[in-house]
Amino acid sequence: MKVALQRIVFVVLATATTPKVFAQQFIGLNTTAYAAIQHMPTNPAWVNNAADGMEIMPFSVNALAGTNAYYFYKKFILNGFGGKAVEGKDYIRDPQRYQKHMWANLEMTGPAISFAYKKEHHFGVFTRVRQLHRAGNITSTEFGLLGQSTPELYYDQAIAFRKAGYTTHTFAEVGFTYGRILRNDYYHIVKGGVTVKYLAGFVAGSVYAGSLDYTPGRDSVKIEGDISLLYTHNIGPFIDNNAQNDLTSWFQRAGRSGLGLDIGVQYEYHPEGNPNVATPYLFSIAASITDLGGIRYIADTGSGSYDLAIHTDTARLVKLSYEGINEYMMKLEGDTLLQGGEQVEKFRMGLPTAFRLNADYNAGNRVNFTLNMLLNLRGNGGGKYRPAYVSYINLTPSYGTRNFQVGLPCTMIGYQTFTVGAVFRFGPFYIGSSSALTTIMSRKIKNIDGYAGLVLKFRKEERRY
Repeated sequence: MKVALQRIVFVVLATATTPKVFAQQFIGLNTTAYAAIQHMPTNPAWVNNAADGMEIMPFSVNALAGTNAYYFYKKFILNGFGGKAVEGKDYIRDPQRYQKHMWANLEMTGPAISFAYKKEHHFGVFTRVRQLHRAGNITSTEFGLLGQSTPELYYDQAIAFRKAGYTTHTFAEVGFTYGRILRNDYYHIVKGGVTVKYLAGFVAGSVYAGSLDYTPGRDSVKIEGDISLLYTHNIGPFIDNNAQNDLTSWFQRAGRSGLGLDIGVQYEYHPEGNPNVATPYLFSIAASITDLGGIRYIADTGSGSYDLAIHTDTARLVKLSYEGINEYMMKLEGDTLLQGGEQVEKFRMGLPTAFRLNADYNAGNRVNFTLNMLLNLRGNGGGKYRPAYVSYINLTPSYGTRNFQVGLPCTMIGYQTFTVGAVFRFGPFYIGSSSALTTIMSRKIKNIDGYAGLVLKFRKEERRY
């Protein structure tokens, strides 16, 4: 994609719509038939599934990315994002007139383990590394200007950016989970859990335009308003044109340590409650709030808040190909295009706090219907465009046994994006995607995801009297 680096306000805003395709956690993967440890990072109450046997997850990986700003040709994506994307060949713009957004995250979890101690105490430990991208709050008018080399239609028209921005965050964590059954009369079972996480920050960056007016001319540009720019020294791979470079950040740590917290509950209704025989539940409801906390970072030179009052030749804002973000910002300051900035030496990047709801209904011995919802609880402000997951609602019918299961997830992912996928589980191995069928049937796509993992369940049979 041609990024409009000629304009200071779009140094990172333009990259917000660059195709960095990375799944939000296991959308549509059912927990009723086998193990639940893969969902422990999204609701600590699932650790109580260890009551009937230890669970071990050697690995899992999931990735998701989407946008309502572009349609991408499937060939470009399946070829692994071969370098710079070309408009018209690799992607086209969505002409619909609504707020434009982008979301992406890559997660690798494992190893993880959960087990019971003295029957009533359930413990779990997991490791995870995450990379998130989020961008948006760009109107269709603003979006029409981004990336255009000849914006004649916008000459001498003030275009307003309000609470628009882009953020990226890469970090690792080790979670320690504790759960127990809070009530069990064999008809109604209530479970609770809490996770405390040790966090290690790798890379963070945010650009945020709280109020910015941009007026392009034929040979000049006028920019007025405020902009906040925060980034670590290793942000470079995230603002180039090749998404494949992003993984280099996983080997450079620029952040401090931090703490995070997840809390969750689960309720099961067993219509045939029996103290002598284990009975299946008719329906279950689980809710959690995840990712409370944050990580502190050392800001690189150039980070800060700027009040802009620029009226200059467009050529003076050109970013040369060999310039890093640091060099570019220093050049603008040296040319007196940036003045009066409040420099920032440290900043805090919060976790993608979310509310999650899961409800499932057993329609028979082999048929199950699951409703999943994620609601983003992160707003914007305080000089940052904050990292967050995209909100979604999902309905998944599934069919199977303890050793095999197939599901058909149907998902409305925020901002007018609907997908249909497929999920398969063969014993301890699972693989799925909330957008698999949509991707197969479409030539152009706006959302793509996939996940896979291995979970081992060491079931113990409890004798009842």
